Amino acid sequence: MRMTTIRRTALLGLLVLGVGVLAGCTKDGDEARQRQVEAQVQLAERAGVKVEKAADGKTTTEAPAASKSSAPAAGPAALGQKVATANGCIACHTIDGKASVGPTWKSLFEHDVELVSGGPVKADEAYLKESITNPNAKVVKGFAPNLMPATFGNSLKPDEIDQIIAYIKTLK
Repeated sequence: MRMTTIRRTALLGLLVLGVGVLAGCTKDGDEARQRQVEAQVQLAERAGVKVEKAADGKTTTEAPAASKSSAPAAGPAALGQKVATANGCIACHTIDGKASVGPTWKSLFEHDVELVSGGPVKADEAYLKESITNPNAKVVKGFAPNLMPATFGNSLKPDEIDQIIAYIKTLK
C-alpha cells in the first residue's frame, strides 16, 4: 500500500509539471513566460519525462524509468537514495550534472546557488530542507517556479527529508 501511495505522489508531481505548463501560458501572450515554459518542457523531455498536450488543451506526463546509479554504501544516504527514487525526485533532478527540469544534485551541497530573485545562497542543510518543503521560497536561476510540487513537506516524514539531504551530500 505504501508503494502505491509513493507512486501516486510521484506521478502527481509530474502531473503538476503539465498543469504548470498550462497555467504559465496566458491568453495575453506572455512571450517570456511561454519561452521559459517551453524550455522547461524540453528539459523534462530530455530527462525522459513524456509530456503530451492533447487537442483539448489537457497535458499528461509519464515518469521515466528509475536510473541505475552507484548507490551510497549504507546508512542515511542509501536510504535517501531510495526515498528520492520512490518519490520521483530523480525524474527532475540529475546526479551527474546534466541539465533537467530541476537543478542537478551533483556537487550541490555547500556550494553557492544563484536565485531568480537575485544573489547567491549557500546550498546547506537548511536551504535543501526549505527547497524540499517549500520549493518556491528560493527558486534557482534558470528554472521556473511552481514546477516542483509543494506537497513533499507533507508527504515525506522529517527523517526521509534528512535522508534525501544525506544522499545529496554524497553526490560530488
